[in-house]
Amino acid sequence: MNKSIFTDDFPEIGTNKELQKIIKEYPKCDSYYIASGCKKERKEIFDSLWQIYQPLADKHFLSDCKKHFHQRTWEMYLGVALIKNGLNISSSEKGPDFVVDKGRENEIFIEATACTRGETKDAVPAEYFAEKPEEIRIQDVPYDKMLIRLTNSLDSKYKKYKDFIKKKEKPYIIAINRSGLGYLNDIPLILKCLFGLGFQSFKIINDKLFNAGWTMKKRVFKENGSEVPISFFEEEEHNIISAVIYSEKSVLNCPKEIGSDCILVHNPKAKLSIDPKIFSFLRQYKAKYKKDVFSIRRI
Repeated sequence: MNKSIFTDDFPEIGTNKELQKIIKEYPKCDSYYIASGCKKERKEIFDSLWQIYQPLADKHFLSDCKKHFHQRTWEMYLGVALIKNGLNISSSEKGPDFVVDKGRENEIFIEATACTRGETKDAVPAEYFAEKPEEIRIQDVPYDKMLIRLTNSLDSKYKKYKDFIKKKEKPYIIAINRSGLGYLNDIPLILKCLFGLGFQSFKIINDKLFNAGWTMKKRVFKENGSEVPISFFEEEEHNIISAVIYSEKSVLNCPKEIGSDCILVHNPKAKLSIDPKIFSFLRQYKAKYKKDVFSIRRI
């Protein structure tokens, strides 16, 4: 039993200069892993989750944490959120990360993934933060690049387990964390990615402002001109995905009430739907199609 998720004995640091020195000493480790292991208060947050999650962790979890700390700690956080809210979950070496009610008729498979900024021309640029008033400048929110990263993450987990899920004929949920992309949003960005929403529009009638709904945006374009569809749930092939769990918070900034930062979005075209009562601790959204009218409501 490992008491800590950090298997390297990092010294306590107080300055960024000290941190950069240690990062150079551990070139094969994720800098987020190092930065968290060098700060007592950060280390305590992750280790408190680790004490609960450890029995579910696969044999490669700790070694992989060193390289993919953001992704692996999101998986850990999600597992703890499910446990703390009374779900009967287990894990295995094959298939998605978690199984709810394994072996029972109503079992559900859940796979966790976390977005990164990317490394190509389509990468999401880092946010700019001014340290002095005279350094303040305007920076656009790179919505299209963020939607590309979200879509890529969803598509990757769809393709990885589509054959497995089709064979099992059980509900499948992808749980995605987008905190690694940065930036703030007006609504959960995942809704735009799943349903092709653009921006909220308004009309002025008799000098009064009225909500005119949302514009639709079904695709974005990469730097090379290739098209990326951003209406994930509306594509027939994705009907094996029952829902998506989504969080914009990093594990480091997670709320005291574990899981309260997450939402669950149901796929209206799913072959196998999810009973909302199973995940009653999450904020949940459902979409409806009625003739030419599309709407999303919280349930």
